[in-house]
Amino acid sequence: MKINLIKDTGIIYNITNAVSRIVWKGSASEAARSVDFDYINAPYDNTVNLPSISTGDYISLEDVKEGEIFFGQIFGIEKSSQTGTISFTAYDMMKHLLESTGQYNFKNLTAEAIVAQVCADIQVPIRHLHSTGVNISSMICDKMKMYDIVMAAYTRAHRITGDKYFAMIYKRGLGVYKTEWAVKGFTLSENSNIFASSISETMDEIKNKILIFDDKGKQIGEAKDDESLKKFGVFQEIYSKEDGVDPTTGANNLLKITPSQSIKISAIGDINCLSCYFVEVKDTATGLSGKYWISSDTHTFENGTYKMELELRFDSLMDTKSAKDEAEEKRKEELKKEKREEKNKEKKDLKSQTKSGTQQKEKKATKEKSKKKGKGMKRGEKKRQEKIAAIRKAVAESRARNGGG
Repeated sequence: MKINLIKDTGIIYNITNAVSRIVWKGSASEAARSVDFDYINAPYDNTVNLPSISTGDYISLEDVKEGEIFFGQIFGIEKSSQTGTISFTAYDMMKHLLESTGQYNFKNLTAEAIVAQVCADIQVPIRHLHSTGVNISSMICDKMKMYDIVMAAYTRAHRITGDKYFAMIYKRGLGVYKTEWAVKGFTLSENSNIFASSISETMDEIKNKILIFDDKGKQIGEAKDDESLKKFGVFQEIYSKEDGVDPTTGANNLLKITPSQSIKISAIGDINCLSCYFVEVKDTATGLSGKYWISSDTHTFENGTYKMELELRFDSLMDTKSAKDEAEEKRKEELKKEKREEKNKEKKDLKSQTKSGTQQKEKKATKEKSKKKGKGMKRGEKKRQEKIAAIRKAVAESRARNGGG
């Protein structure tokens, strides 16, 4: 394997003999492929004349048969004052998509047209965009990573077609491919290239019942697998109806009815064994036979040897991403409006109740006051009448004593 250092001046250095170890790797979950390499470090040896490597420089890996298999930029450096090696890390152009943010409001475009616009804006060349023919009526991207926009567009297509897609940098350009590629003319076999193999199984990813809800939060259907439910119990997921997507198809695409199996294989290296490809395997120790999907790959070149570590799965995965659409945004605004109106109504009712309560209190207080006043008046009148009666009685008694005169 040949490794070249490419300076921003355009000068290219072949640094193969100064590199003791190269690790080239990628995975379905990380998108960007990377290269870690150890470079001779002899700060006090004047006889060693090697070009210096700086952050931002580029490197390329070249295979004798395949040509360039990696082109990337130096993102990380780990130096030491001691004689030995310096460790560098380079990433391919996918890193620009992963670290850059965009804001768009796409309307009536296919997934491939959306990705073409994103790549033009960030100046990433296009190698291949799988044609889906699926029109996306609306896709709102609010401060989303460019890579997430790419995969969100193809996720919309996936919801309709049922096909899975993956993105990778190939020959210095972005490619989005349908997940169907297989390593040609190659088989992983215990008789020829496998050093070690292992297999593990987990139920963590099972989803055997999908409830379907509309944009108003009402359940309108479900998708399920009775056999999986009977064997493993209920593992439920929610699917919200999407604009332009048949809800049953969308829900069925979320079903995962069997346990996930992870297979690890250590073997003699082959540069075509890359993440998101299928590879043929024949291994009696694990009972593996057939095509398996590569979920991650690590290729190591050291001391004249080349070996690879692969993680395989029985089924492929897609790095799905979500984005908003106008219908969803409209519904959110309607819900906000409904909440505001409900809140205002509550405030109005509370104010009305408070006012009514105050009026009732005032009325009651007035009534009580009048009542008290009436009672007071009655008591006064009674005393007055008693006084008059007493005077009359006294007058009558006085007349009686004076002989009726």
